[in-house]
Amino acid sequence: MTDVKVRLHGRERVVEYVRASLVRRGVPDQPLPIVLLAGPRGSGGSVLLDAMWARFAPHCLSARLDLRSAQGVEDIVLAAVRGLDRHIGGIRPIDFARTGMLLKALSYIDTGGGRAAFEAYLRANAQDAEVQSALTTWSARAAPLLSPEQRGLLDVLTGLLGALHSAVGRHRNTRALRWLADRGDGGREYESLWELHRQYHGQGAPTGTPRVVARTLCAALLADLRADFNDSWRHLQRPRNCLLLLDNAGGRTADLFLELLAECRREAAGDREHPDPAVVVAVQRGRVRPEAARLLEPIDERLRFGVRHPLAPGGDGHPVWWYPVALADLNGEQVLALCASSVLGRHNRDADLLYELTGGHPESTDRLAYLLARFGRTPPRDPRRPPAEPPVPFDPRLLLAERLSADQALPEHWPPPGRNDTVEDHLLKRALADHLTAAPDGTVAPESNTTLNAMAALAATPGLRRGACNAALHYLGWSGADADSAQLRLTASMWLDETQDGDALRLHPLVALLLRRWLARTPETWRAVHMGYAAHYSSRADAPLRHHHTLAQVEPGRREPLTTVVGYLDEEYERGASSQDWLRVLDQVTAAPNRLRTTLDPRTFVTSLAGPAEARNRRRAITRLTVARWLHADRCFDPAHQLAHTIAKEYEHLAEITEDNELLYRQAGKYRRIENTWEG
Repeated sequence: MTDVKVRLHGRERVVEYVRASLVRRGVPDQPLPIVLLAGPRGSGGSVLLDAMWARFAPHCLSARLDLRSAQGVEDIVLAAVRGLDRHIGGIRPIDFARTGMLLKALSYIDTGGGRAAFEAYLRANAQDAEVQSALTTWSARAAPLLSPEQRGLLDVLTGLLGALHSAVGRHRNTRALRWLADRGDGGREYESLWELHRQYHGQGAPTGTPRVVARTLCAALLADLRADFNDSWRHLQRPRNCLLLLDNAGGRTADLFLELLAECRREAAGDREHPDPAVVVAVQRGRVRPEAARLLEPIDERLRFGVRHPLAPGGDGHPVWWYPVALADLNGEQVLALCASSVLGRHNRDADLLYELTGGHPESTDRLAYLLARFGRTPPRDPRRPPAEPPVPFDPRLLLAERLSADQALPEHWPPPGRNDTVEDHLLKRALADHLTAAPDGTVAPESNTTLNAMAALAATPGLRRGACNAALHYLGWSGADADSAQLRLTASMWLDETQDGDALRLHPLVALLLRRWLARTPETWRAVHMGYAAHYSSRADAPLRHHHTLAQVEPGRREPLTTVVGYLDEEYERGASSQDWLRVLDQVTAAPNRLRTTLDPRTFVTSLAGPAEARNRRRAITRLTVARWLHADRCFDPAHQLAHTIAKEYEHLAEITEDNELLYRQAGKYRRIENTWEG
């Protein structure tokens, strides 16, 4: 596995925040906020939790839970209790009297004995109570939530039952029972536990009581921690708070658990209780809670423990219950640090390619950097070439299309690739797993992925205009698919940023790339989608968008759309609009996606589509400039910026026959600089 420190780029402040929050200096007077790390899949949340676990777990009571498979809040609380109860030399264990008593009561299996049998069960020892307990089943559900090194705590059934069943009858029982009674309707002995048991099992309980039981479990967990950490004599005070690291906390059950923790903390603060010592760090992949939606960048200098979250609402005296931090993308320097190849001739050129393909998405950048270095060292052998011939240097245009297989000795932390998986398939399954359906053999196909097809269709038009997308879907005859649902899925996965009005603002570059290539897998669908958009953008004002989608339909055997586009651009040029206006239209049109592939030099391919260069021929210059700009915008087609020379030359050809030519020469200079930077 790649070293954790190497893969922590830009998140050191988050680790330092947690370190500072673990240090205790007497009983605190301010509640700790829940640190919420949010980002799309592959943003490095698990890696960040791994780093915290490696650094802090040996020195403080801590638990690392993966909440992906949590079925109920009781699973999370049970796993947290057992995780925090692990043995660490020199650190005394926590007495979970309230939580243990409550878990034992809720796990009681009533065989008809009623209240009397319930109280007898609570008083019984572990061996006698085992038959009437559901803790065996609960432990099996809770075990997968714990990290592998902690899982043994739940595998030993006698230890589990002993820890929880022995809670009844110990010296703290009176205080625990009184606490439970105070939270209910009062009563004596086990009255409150009996009522909670009945509510949990739905016996005559009003609507909403499952949440009441779950909230009581969370309150009991925090109350036990408060009692243990805050009520000890001064010389027995613990030097560090306890740590809960929660991965995959975006599901309904996990989100409810976090919500209830915050509610219980607000309640305790209102009752003037001392704050609990739990430092909670949760990773959510997808839409974050509304009250925690204002994310702080992990490199923000204001990210310091003891300083109020700078984006939190309310005044300075208002407690902050959430501390949301973005799992931000890597920047160019961080991508450069990950890159270990020079397939394009220089180390920084490979990093530039990776950054443009992934947008700095941490996991995808890490994996493409590994594969680019590997393929660059040992290019995959072409089966069409005789074995005796030396291998051809790896073509970076093939990076996403290259096959992966289990016998390639991929890193252990990578999921095994499916049969016939390409690099593109691997990234797709990781980034869009929530919206992708794979066949039993692991293959993915558009015909069995209508949801992803609609998302790709929406992403095919600039600005992800939902009205235009719905028109295109209607043109396609796709029933059951709509743009609003597609956008909601992209936004909920945190791949799409929106304005406050719900309009698409920015689609993540990685997902834009993957969705474009997904749509290109079926040529007929690609053409139909762009024809549908072109038909929708029928007004004069939408002409640039109409020709944008017309250009996307160009292929070597289908040049009619190119003739249409060049005719439009030539007419706009002839109309005498300023160079600035014409260049703006050119930018809009040539931003069109393409599905073209070639083994030729990109410059040769442009000539095959647009004809050879011809000085003082405006139509030819516009044709070549349009095709070169269009293909140059796709780094998978032109990874080494070889088309920069062609673009600069055609701008110069236009400038030579144009009076208003200053901007044209300026554009030519821009691409000359790119050419010089990438020369050789």
